[in-house]
Amino acid sequence: MAVKQVGVLANFTPSVTPYSNLRTTAATATQGFNIYTCPGATLMSGKLIIANNTGSAATVDIAVTEQTQALQLDAVGNQPGTPASFSAFSFTENGYTTSIVIEGGGVTGSFTSGESVSWTNSGLTPTAQTAIVERWDSGNSKLWLRNMSHPKGLDLPGDTTLTGAGGGTISAGPSYAGTGGTDGHSGRVRYYDSQLGIIYFQNYEYKNNINYKTIYDMATEVVAENNNSAAKSTAFNNAPVATTVNRYAAAGNTTPATEFIDATGVELLISAVRDVETSQYIARNVSIDDQKTFELTGLVLGTYQSLYVKSTAAVSATLIGFEDTAEIPS
Repeated sequence: MAVKQVGVLANFTPSVTPYSNLRTTAATATQGFNIYTCPGATLMSGKLIIANNTGSAATVDIAVTEQTQALQLDAVGNQPGTPASFSAFSFTENGYTTSIVIEGGGVTGSFTSGESVSWTNSGLTPTAQTAIVERWDSGNSKLWLRNMSHPKGLDLPGDTTLTGAGGGTISAGPSYAGTGGTDGHSGRVRYYDSQLGIIYFQNYEYKNNINYKTIYDMATEVVAENNNSAAKSTAFNNAPVATTVNRYAAAGNTTPATEFIDATGVELLISAVRDVETSQYIARNVSIDDQKTFELTGLVLGTYQSLYVKSTAAVSATLIGFEDTAEIPS
């Protein structure tokens, strides 16, 4: 194996380490975060060191995850079509899902999944906005989008027309009654648990040492500024999914329940969003006395597995190890 990186791979201080995203103008912090994700075709071996200098005892949770959030579908009976079970819904592993939709009017032509769309939003900088079509529901004039250049791109200041690469158009604004658009989320489906109705979701807007916008593209997925330890505590990005979504419309903004679409276009309600599932914890409620250090050794992560750390106290978590290029058996 060829060593790719060695030393401090990540550090994190709960409730202190800042992160920012395009949905907020100020840096904020979180108690729990995937502090490190193993890049593509890579194995990571290392240890996690947690130092408690907070002035009192602290407890810490540690998990190995493969998602940024776990999206819990609402009860089967609350989903459309009266399905018999969660297995009625279909998600493609490493495929996309989204809760971003524009309900428009004045439609001309059509749209194709995977094509780009563009429009102008004078309320944003830059004004030029782009996205990719995930699904076109022609019967309801709903255009489901992913990979937004700005998450609030559908917060439109007036009549606006989106134009697809194939020539189709859809419009929204005061002149188009009932139209509006959401500032939802899109991303990859790592796995769908059809027994429990859980979508293991890789959020397009997420960033730690991996830029989830380009995950699975090994040439560009690693965040360049994260290749030295000084940057590792400030390069985080987090815009977690919520159970409601902002819908912008000339008739008035609302916050309807979040809906993600499956591979066939079924609009599914989300009832809860969790960072971690119970089965993913490797240590929970670990107590660390003040002025003491806890070490978790023997950590090995495979491709796209993440190390999650959470605490209500401002402990200092540091991941030390090395990355090897994974060998693929011939």
